[in-house]
Amino acid sequence: MIAEKARDSISQAVAYELQNIVNNHGVFYASEHEAYAVLKEEIEEAAECLDVVNKNLAYVWALIKNNHIQNGFAAIEETKQYAIALAEKATQVAAVCERFQETIINMK
Repeated sequence: MIAEKARDSISQAVAYELQNIVNNHGVFYASEHEAYAVLKEEIEEAAECLDVVNKNLAYVWALIKNNHIQNGFAAIEETKQYAIALAEKATQVAAVCERFQETIINMK
């Protein structure tokens, strides 16, 4: 389980990202189709980061099984960097979801 302060920081990051999106693109999406497309793009980008993390995990496990983990430092570093990128993408996904919800409410 993640620390409460870390969870609070994530919530704050989502709020900052939402404000950034609103400042650059306005409060609402033009349509639910646009909102869906933006959400899908952000999720696909997050999935790409997760794919790299999973690929590296398999590589590191193979090194461990063959007693060559000393060769895995770069893969572990890359995994860390992609995990951070994944967190950034997840933050964008959450912010896009909030903007999508506001768009739906505004359409009523």
